[in-house]
Amino acid sequence: MDIEENKVLQEEQFILRLPLEEAKRIREVLRNKPEKLKKLMKISVDLNDNKVLLNLGKNKLYGSIKKLPTLIESYKTNICNNKSLLYKTADICHIVECVYEERAKEKNETIHGICPPLKNVKKKRFRKTLFNKDFAVEAEKVSKELYYLLSTDLEACSSKFEIIYEGDPTEKAKKQCEKSLFGQLSSDSSESENNSNE
Repeated sequence: MDIEENKVLQEEQFILRLPLEEAKRIREVLRNKPEKLKKLMKISVDLNDNKVLLNLGKNKLYGSIKKLPTLIESYKTNICNNKSLLYKTADICHIVECVYEERAKEKNETIHGICPPLKNVKKKRFRKTLFNKDFAVEAEKVSKELYYLLSTDLEACSSKFEIIYEGDPTEKAKKQCEKSLFGQLSSDSSESENNSNE
């Protein structure tokens, strides 16, 4: 991969999608003589424009780097002749689609995943949540009222609150509810409440 020297080199993996004839040719080279692939194929990447130039022998292919909507994990096996262990090598989140003619600038993201069940996955599964305007207006009114009440409470010299229960709960239930709301009240606050009630 030829990347400009002033750029930081990153170890990343991506999927290379080629036209059918070129893909068959590369598969044959990989099966028969994999060491020839370095001479046959050269990839030039421009990270600023997300463009890729692929030289396959005498053919030139043009591609663009696109972000996948899902992550694909790649693994390595047969390390030190141990085929039972899997080693994760990278998360693949980009695809390079190559064609024979250079295209105008395209979107940097794809809406489809790699396998058929992930067709239109970005629109179907990762769509934006629906927005209820009436609920949003009501929530905004309630939050404004709450801020107003809290600000007036802070400006007051003294404030008092009262808990109103539904039905007729017992004293034990009242204390348990207050404890769950406010925690354990300190002895000073309970004494001051008793003194103020007398």
